[in-house]
Parts: sequence; structure tokens; C-alpha cells
Amino acid sequence: RSTLFPYTTLFRSSIVFMMKKQVFMWLSIAMFALFVIWTILVKTVDVDVVSYNGTKLGFYHLNYRFGDLVTEFNKFAFMRTVSDILLYSAIAYSVVLVAIPVVQLIKYKTFKKVSTIFYFLGGAYFLIAFIYLFFELVKVNYAPDALKPSYPSSHVFIGCSLLLLNSYVLLKFLTIKLDIFKTMIHLSTVVLSLLLVLTRMLAVKHWLTDIIASVILTLAVYFLFIGMNR
Repeated sequence: RSTLFPYTTLFRSSIVFMMKKQVFMWLSIAMFALFVIWTILVKTVDVDVVSYNGTKLGFYHLNYRFGDLVTEFNKFAFMRTVSDILLYSAIAYSVVLVAIPVVQLIKYKTFKKVSTIFYFLGGAYFLIAFIYLFFELVKVNYAPDALKPSYPSSHVFIGCSLLLLNSYVLLKFLTIKLDIFKTMIHLSTVVLSLLLVLTRMLAVKHWLTDIIASVILTLAVYFLFIGMNR
């Protein structure tokens, strides 16, 4: 029994590890499927013509009621600036993080010594860029204030994705053991992500349905990244 115990423990740990990986992969698939379903609904449910630019908009009454609620007294115009600052901060976060594998490559002079998680992070960045460019070409609907693609909100999708992915990588790379430091990083990431979503909603640069789509897509990419890393 004593001889088999370590192997039994290892086997059980491996099973738990694989189950956790599968959970995140299935969550990612579910989020991507939900995004597709949501996109179909946006193109088919309560579609009407936007009077001032002649484009069609799904969930017409929902979007307009929310827009009217926010813009009634024009209190939240400054939210556009706040959302821009949050997006640029997330991009700066990425630039700082990317410096780590660059330093590793310069130091060791071989790609083999670069931490594997940064290769996955690079792949995630590529996926984010691909999705952004795809919806720049495939226009689901247009912004409330201009004839430019609005679905999904690039501010929310790119900003929140970068915040979540970068924080996950930072915690894994630094192998932080202090619970209070981990909690601070987790909490700040969640707060900044929610703040980005909220400010973009109140800025009325996108329809409400665009923001919802971005949140779903962000979770899909994030869960995929965690699943792949496990």
C-alpha cells in the first residue's frame, strides 16, 4: 500500500487537473456558441430602421430605451474619455508584460528558455486581433453616432480581454504566494474590467447589445486561454 500510495495520489491529481481543463474548454465553447446565438438574435429580433442614418438595428426598442435613459440629461459624456483611458491602460499593461519574454530571449539567446505561457499569450493576442479585424469587415450594425462598425464594442472586448489575460499570466509567471497580493491583483482586474464596461455603456458610443456581445466574447477568449494553459 505504501508503495502504491504516491502513484495513486498522482493519478487522482491528474484526473482533477484534466477535469479542470475540460471545464474551462467547455465553458469557452459555450460562450462562443452563446455569442453566435446572440449575434443571430441581434440580426433578427425587433429589427427596425434607425431614422437618422437609415441603417437597421436589432433589439431596436431595448437599445433606444437604454440610450434615451443615459442621454436624457447628457450627464455621462465624460465617460468616453474615462473608457479611452482604461483601454490605453490595458494596452500599456500588455506592452510591459511583453517585455518579460523579450528580456528572457536576450538573456538566454534561445526561444526554448522563454516561458511557455508567453507563447499562449501571444496566441491569445493574435486571436483578439483577428476577431477585431473580422468585425471591422463584417458589419453587424453601426454605432449610434457614426456610420462605423459598432458590434461588438472593441473597447470592451480588447480592454477587458487584455486585463484578464495579462493578470492571469502575471500571477502564473511570478508564482506569487502572498494571498493578499493575489487578492489585490484579482480585485483590481475585476474592478477595472467592470469599470470599462460601465463607462462604455454610459458613453453611448455603442448600443447596449454591442456591449453585451463584447462581454460574452471576452469570457469565451479568457476561458479558452485558461483551458489551453492547463
